[in-house]
Amino acid sequence: MILRVLFLGEGTSDSGITTHIRRIAIENGHDVVITDPMIERLPPSRQKTIKSRLEAIKELGGKYELVVVHRDADRDGRESRLQEIDGAVTAVMPSVSFVGVIPIRMTEAWLMLDEQNLRVVAGNPNGRTDLGLPKPKAVESIPDPKAALAEKLALASGLSGRKLDKFKKRFPEHRRQLLDRINPLGPICGVSSWKDFNEDLLSGLRKASS
Repeated sequence: MILRVLFLGEGTSDSGITTHIRRIAIENGHDVVITDPMIERLPPSRQKTIKSRLEAIKELGGKYELVVVHRDADRDGRESRLQEIDGAVTAVMPSVSFVGVIPIRMTEAWLMLDEQNLRVVAGNPNGRTDLGLPKPKAVESIPDPKAALAEKLALASGLSGRKLDKFKKRFPEHRRQLLDRINPLGPICGVSSWKDFNEDLLSGLRKASS
């Protein structure tokens, strides 16, 4: 059975998560086809909430066995986000299983643990500047992971002046690349929300295929 999976991210730079959805599915014997729609092409009024996005996709004829929704916990916490996702999917696609991908605070917390990946994406793989990366168990307590990741990338780039200014403008693309390049056997294994993502996705895949 081929499972049709719908992925909804918060923005286009979240698409790297689909790499890991596909990997986890394949490693556990599930055949999947993942749809990652370009939400920004929907009318602005249909982009605002998970529910409105799902409604628009359903109207376009989308049919799925599993919906995977990425939503940063921010200040609301994991349980609040899960309830939000549950309510939206139940209202629009009641017979479809769902999984929440919910990094604590922000997804950027997942992306500043692998030093070599940061240097490669920053375009300076042989750099030696100390990046001062956090430990896996502490990374989700960083108040502003997005700003911290931007700082680490800037350090890793070794750039300055106008070149650094141009580099900083490419942050969404750098973020997408880092998501895609996460090593599932690397430091990320020590992050609780990454473990939850893996376990919840596997449970969702099993439920959707039963």
